[in-house]
Amino acid sequence: MKKKVSVIIVNFNSESTIGNCLQSIYRHTAGADYEIIVVDNASEQASIKYIKDHFPGIKLIQNNKNKGFGTANNIGAGYASGEYLFFLNPDTLLQDNAIERFIRFMEKEQPDAASCGGCLITKDGDPTTSWGNFPSFLQELGSTGFSRFFRWHYEKIRLGKACENEKHPFQVPFITGADIFIRKKIFHELGGFDESFFLYYEETDLFYRLHKAGYKSYILPDVKIVHLEGTTLLKEETFNYKTWSFWEKSRYYYFRKHRGAVVAGMVKTMQTFSFVIQKITGNRTFQLKKVLKITWRA
Repeated sequence: MKKKVSVIIVNFNSESTIGNCLQSIYRHTAGADYEIIVVDNASEQASIKYIKDHFPGIKLIQNNKNKGFGTANNIGAGYASGEYLFFLNPDTLLQDNAIERFIRFMEKEQPDAASCGGCLITKDGDPTTSWGNFPSFLQELGSTGFSRFFRWHYEKIRLGKACENEKHPFQVPFITGADIFIRKKIFHELGGFDESFFLYYEETDLFYRLHKAGYKSYILPDVKIVHLEGTTLLKEETFNYKTWSFWEKSRYYYFRKHRGAVVAGMVKTMQTFSFVIQKITGNRTFQLKKVLKITWRA
């Protein structure tokens, strides 16, 4: 049976958060015809059992290995019957009837919109990254410490942005992958997520292609969604080498794909220089040889 919306959630040992996420969907969604699809990336059996025992009404698709975020979402989209796809992270919590609000926006307020997302907030209610600008050489230059020389402009082109004082829906380059509401027809027209991205930058790439095709994306500041952000690249006292490796591979693949090998090489060189400076000044605790090896292998 066809539905209006297919909510797609990728699970990887997320039983500590996905239960609250699913409950928030059931609690706040009314008046919308929807289905929930959970794509599991070869989680431990305890995680699978938790979902089966507590949420028998969802579609559960089990991969035999961890296929990455974009690939798992593509698999979920292949099973979706909805006119709209709502890609939602397992560490998010709906605070209101976001699905119904998104439908109303896409069908009545902005019928030319291809995609929309909400205003992401922390568990304390503070704004967190909801959208972003497309990566550029100047943005990368600023992120490695040179932003002091063009601080005002860097704030405008910075990669990740939070909702600030906006009161009305506004157009954005890309929407954070935690909550993407998109027309299924357009998602398939674009070929879905590029499966060469295992983790990170897959939504940035999708929206860059969407933008190049002439479509528009919006953030609705009145829709509040908590994003717990359980995974962080850098912790205060330790450096997550595995996560950094995923980030670097995706970042340089994005630059090679959309900006060319020369720009990708320049970005990699800048990152190397930044790490050396950080090590000399003692601003970060990490093994310089190890992070440089990860960077240049990416």
